[in-house]
Amino acid sequence: MSLPRKLAVLLTAFGLCLLALSHYHYGLAAQQGLLIGIVPLLFAGLLLGRTGLWATAAAYFAVLLIGAWADQRHGVADASTWTEALSNLLQPVMGCAIVALILDRLILKSDASRRRSHDLALLCRQLEVEMQEKERSQAQLVHSQRMDALGKLAGNVAHDFNNLLSVILGYATQRDGGDAAGRMAGIAAATQRGKQMTDKLMTLARATPPRRETFDVNDAVAELLPMIESMFGKRIRVVATLCRQAAWIHMDLAEFEAGVLNIAKNAGDAMTGEGTFCIETEIADGDVLLRLADDGCGMPPGVVARIFDPFFTTKPAKQGTGIGLSVVYRTVTESGGRVDVDSAPGQGTCFTLRLPLRAAPTAAMKASTL
Repeated sequence: MSLPRKLAVLLTAFGLCLLALSHYHYGLAAQQGLLIGIVPLLFAGLLLGRTGLWATAAAYFAVLLIGAWADQRHGVADASTWTEALSNLLQPVMGCAIVALILDRLILKSDASRRRSHDLALLCRQLEVEMQEKERSQAQLVHSQRMDALGKLAGNVAHDFNNLLSVILGYATQRDGGDAAGRMAGIAAATQRGKQMTDKLMTLARATPPRRETFDVNDAVAELLPMIESMFGKRIRVVATLCRQAAWIHMDLAEFEAGVLNIAKNAGDAMTGEGTFCIETEIADGDVLLRLADDGCGMPPGVVARIFDPFFTTKPAKQGTGIGLSVVYRTVTESGGRVDVDSAPGQGTCFTLRLPLRAAPTAAMKASTL
């Protein structure tokens, strides 16, 4: 028995002893109007539980009997006989029994509530453990999927690297006496794109989150135009119509550039002969719209419905992995946007990237991304 419980038992017993002495000396009739008798019951019910409550009630019944005996012994007018004494005893006994029953029901409900609270606490702890295990399992699954996709993505990245090397080689082998500084700047830009591709591969391998920043779509597209033109060659004409107003969006710049290049590469594959690739930016209804359209072969509805499925491709095995457009869809949707596709056989294809328009970055925001 704990020390607080021992003290409660001693105090209850002491109170009952005082009541017994009072009833022995003064009798029951002299204390009919006093409510001091229920104090030990309340004390026992709160601190000792049901067992202590009924033990105290039994002891109090004994105290009442002592008081009735004292009334008869002292010759109290209303308790001259045992019949009258028992009649006087009935009222406090009934009151004591009612109080004890009420306290007993309250204790039962309190115990039930305590057990439910304990069960709920155990259930909550179990749910927390299960959620933590599920999150760890999900993180491991995502990482394993990324590692699996890494090998499949390597072929696509190698093709993009060949395009970059073609750009670098074109700048390096120009013999028309053009601006050497301009050629060196083109080589540096293509090299920087290659570095970003390798950084993205390392990001996939480490499973680190993307680095989002706020940038102008017009500036990003303008920087990509020379590379897109070099990728297409002379057979495809690139037409860019960029809005005059700055179109700020917030996402990973490297992923945005890779997505645009991927759509452009698919457009070049869809145009077997000469063609036109159009790039257009617009601000409408609080969103930035980037349209990438070609006049190639187009796609039937069945292909359009599955175009964003991972590893779905209509290209031969060595020409496509089917992961590029799924990555574009993921990066755009994770940035709060969406991708719409309008295509039909023989009518070309138009991808519309709709992204939330953001406020222009402050100097502090620019510094935080460096």
